[in-house]
Amino acid sequence: MSTSNKNVPSILQSTVMGGTAAVFAVNFTHPIELVKSRVQVNNMGVIQTISDTAKNEGIVAFWKGLPWAYCREGSYTAIRLGAYAPVRDAIGAGAPDSPVYMKFLAGAMTGAIGSIAGNPFDVLKVRNTEEGLLMESCFNFFTNLNAPLPIIFMYTTMV
Repeated sequence: MSTSNKNVPSILQSTVMGGTAAVFAVNFTHPIELVKSRVQVNNMGVIQTISDTAKNEGIVAFWKGLPWAYCREGSYTAIRLGAYAPVRDAIGAGAPDSPVYMKFLAGAMTGAIGSIAGNPFDVLKVRNTEEGLLMESCFNFFTNLNAPLPIIFMYTTMV
């Protein structure tokens, strides 16, 4: 089976497209994730959590931590989704008759790399939504030498 490569995006293009889609989607899924996290932390029901959040913090509170969610999706999901097909093809698992374990390996590789890149942002996103750790932006956090969390802490949840 011969295919033309002129319509196949590069690994960079694929990663940017995957990240862009994920960043767009997180605008809609972030409030759900915030409620899920608060239900787990506060041991209250979903309806009570939504009601308390809206009453005490306002509707805008459902998007608390959104900049960190953008950073997470822009790293983790961009790599996981965007790099999968190029990595799959690079290890020889791109053909339809390729063994499933090779495709699984490609997914595991891109998922692991994406997790390493995205985990710090996930930790900061949860801390921002739960503990009120407020930071102006992802860029300011990484350029500020007095950052509230050492970078090694960001990976302790992976162990």
